Amino acid sequence: MCGIAGELRYRSGPSGADWAEISKLMRRRGPDDDGLWDDAHCTLAFRRLAILDLSPRGHQPMIDPTGRYVLVFNGEIYNFRELRADLKARGETFSSTGDSEVLLKALIYWDIAALERLNGIFALAFYDTVKKTLLLARDHAGIKPLYFMRDDRGIVFGSQYDQILRHPWSTDHEIDDGALNLYLRHGYVPAPFAMLSRTSMLDQGCWIRFSASGEIQTGNHWGFPYPVQPTLTGAEAVEAVDAAIRDAVNRQMVSDVPVGAFLSGGIDSPLVVAKILETGHSQIRTYTIATDDTTSDESDDARQYAAELGVDHVVETITSNQALSLLPDVIESQSEPFGDYSIFPTMLVSKFSSQEFKVMMSGDGGDELFWGYPDRSAELIQFASVFSKPYAMRRMRSRLREMLGHNKASSLNQRSIGDWYRVRHTCLKHGWLQRVFPEIDDQHQTFEGFDYSGFDQDETAQWLRLNEYRHHLTMVLLKVDRASMHYSQEVRVPLLDKEVVQTAAKVDWKSCLSLDSKVGKQPLRDALARHVRHQTRAKRGFESPMAEWLRDPLREQFEDLVMKRDDFLGQRIDKGALRTLYDRHLSGTEDHAMGLWPLLSLALWQDHHLRR
Repeated sequence: MCGIAGELRYRSGPSGADWAEISKLMRRRGPDDDGLWDDAHCTLAFRRLAILDLSPRGHQPMIDPTGRYVLVFNGEIYNFRELRADLKARGETFSSTGDSEVLLKALIYWDIAALERLNGIFALAFYDTVKKTLLLARDHAGIKPLYFMRDDRGIVFGSQYDQILRHPWSTDHEIDDGALNLYLRHGYVPAPFAMLSRTSMLDQGCWIRFSASGEIQTGNHWGFPYPVQPTLTGAEAVEAVDAAIRDAVNRQMVSDVPVGAFLSGGIDSPLVVAKILETGHSQIRTYTIATDDTTSDESDDARQYAAELGVDHVVETITSNQALSLLPDVIESQSEPFGDYSIFPTMLVSKFSSQEFKVMMSGDGGDELFWGYPDRSAELIQFASVFSKPYAMRRMRSRLREMLGHNKASSLNQRSIGDWYRVRHTCLKHGWLQRVFPEIDDQHQTFEGFDYSGFDQDETAQWLRLNEYRHHLTMVLLKVDRASMHYSQEVRVPLLDKEVVQTAAKVDWKSCLSLDSKVGKQPLRDALARHVRHQTRAKRGFESPMAEWLRDPLREQFEDLVMKRDDFLGQRIDKGALRTLYDRHLSGTEDHAMGLWPLLSLALWQDHHLRR
């Protein structure tokens, strides 16, 4: 687990970039070692967090014995031992015991086809000094980030977006209005977009190859199966999911340093911990954050899980003020604008556990794969067929349902299920987005994340899962990566192991989600029930009290950095509408924290990172 960066120049000679300083930006990602390599056309930088093969043999940039190929790689290849055995059978030899050399030789031997063989979390750059080509690739779920900038002089890439911003070529790139609009609507910038023109986040399961002559090739080495005919239901689905998770956990426990685990009061992380024990790893320490807020504290549930599982459990009690004190770290870690304030507790638990562990196991991904957000999906699936009716007829039905007291009837007012889901994922709700930013476009013109006009129930359920996997999961993984790597810690997500994802894609939604009880993730619940009696249904967990923070400790900053400006990076603000919105929040009668914090976070990001 590390950080990577570099550039490919179309013309030989220096670019003017200070690569020693750009490399330092990712020193938290890799405090154990660093490396820098270049030739007439290419520069590669690396920072190492040593987890596999702790010796100098794991140093990067890694060069093959002929000197032709060079690799920098961030992540872990969990099936590297199987790949090494395959390559050995084909005559390859190895001098190290880790995964980096295996990845290097796999790319030399199979080229792009090697990517399909990988099961892991990775962002990589692979350079051919003879052909002068640079290959960039990202894992199947987008667990590790990778940004790049296209310029007339070449390309620049990095694990962190601030590395792109620090490169001298970036001064010729303006703010991308479409990406800014996506952020203002959704609170983050979804792949493949990024804040500056001609910059991108490489999308999950994708690769792109640049040559020094200016040629570009792109492709996918993996994509989420959609649409598919489900083949796993009921007890058979539980057995298949249980086995896939057990194998994934066993595979991902490979490490030359100790491994710990996060333990929440929910379903996913207790299941991961149970599988760690089931696969023979009896010594595991788990971590939970506790708070004095009874509405969000889940430490009692976590303690019950820990007691039943018999693990060494550590609980850290924190206060709201302790969480808010992390604001400078939060902004520093967000090299690209990010408006999800659940990053505060994520950073707290990473900071706490990183004092003992470089590697932690997490339960992220279960919600997105197994319909774990019933409040977003159940109603849409239930009423999917209604969207086959003409729009005018649906509006009449909506008014009738509202008269009968159905609070959520307004969903039928949307022109499509995709539009309804987009509204649900909008930070400034109830029309405030258009009031505060009257000139904002509906979407980036090429963003298709919410383009869906179907109405078949089964197809809609599959589309909802695809949308969660492609977009909401991206935001979750960005949060986890930024929070954990800020404290030099790797977080592994076995529920997103490629085998688990492939198995989940075969499971029928009706075996996961009950429309009556509004409970999802049933295969995970059944699998967990094999290990513990205790099980929770309500989603809880420490949440930052952002609503109160914006009314008191953050009020002065919000007034200075947000209320006094006329625009956000060129997007004009209706100051009267924003004043009304904030005053309503300050009064305590309305809660607009979900929409107001992304604005303050953007202002803080601009001050800290956007040095133009």
